[in-house]
Amino acid sequence: SVPAAAGTLGLADNAKIGKPIIVDSSGKTVYMFVPDGTSTTSKVPAAIQANWPPVTASGAPTVGSGLDQSKVAGTTQVSYNGHLLYTFVGDKAAGDANGQGLGNVWYALSASGDKAG
Repeated sequence: SVPAAAGTLGLADNAKIGKPIIVDSSGKTVYMFVPDGTSTTSKVPAAIQANWPPVTASGAPTVGSGLDQSKVAGTTQVSYNGHLLYTFVGDKAAGDANGQGLGNVWYALSASGDKAG
């Protein structure tokens, strides 16, 4: 398990993507939805929202080593570098990145907070 001190978001090497990507506190890959842009309101269609739960935080979100605390925001839905963050129900374990590239709109995030790959 990941210690609570690791923060809301962390960085983890990902074999599928071939570089470190942003993960949530349990080590699951987090994604950005390209149509969201830098909106603070999710544009994920209702029909698929259940598959892409938002990353949430209790209290102010924090980041682990390698990430920039000034880029993280939100509680009901955490954002990084202006991108709302989601997890994917198709990822069963830490290190899974089954949502990467889906529909050409879902992407994991690099350490800089931009789409990875």
